[in-house]
Amino acid sequence: MKFFHTFIMFIALFALAGCGGSKSTTSELPATRKAPTFTTVAANDFVKNLSQTANDFAAAIEAKDVKRIKTLSPKLGEILKKRHEVASGLKPSEAGRLQGWINVLMRQVKDTAMDAATPSLTNDLQNDQTAPRNK
Repeated sequence: MKFFHTFIMFIALFALAGCGGSKSTTSELPATRKAPTFTTVAANDFVKNLSQTANDFAAAIEAKDVKRIKTLSPKLGEILKKRHEVASGLKPSEAGRLQGWINVLMRQVKDTAMDAATPSLTNDLQNDQTAPRNK
């Protein structure tokens, strides 16, 4: 569980580090446009919630909105913590499809962070004292 929270923070740190990329991105991630559907309501709700939050996070990164990035980062991690519970209610083939989609989505979030990273965003994120801190 802690891995995904660490992964989300790692994505934010790409933006902090000023790593650059060459791909252009939009705030609606391609994986969310092609989000899978499943046989359970819980899985479909999970996909919808994760899609919306990932798109919001990507938009915050692209807008270099420090407060939103810091607010959405832990929210994204909390949603991802529920993936095992959701997958346990699916057929094995569906659980694999869900995990594959999550992997693609998180790669797209990481790419967005890398593409949007600038030294000024790095400084803004490091100097912002208004966002909640993990304890």
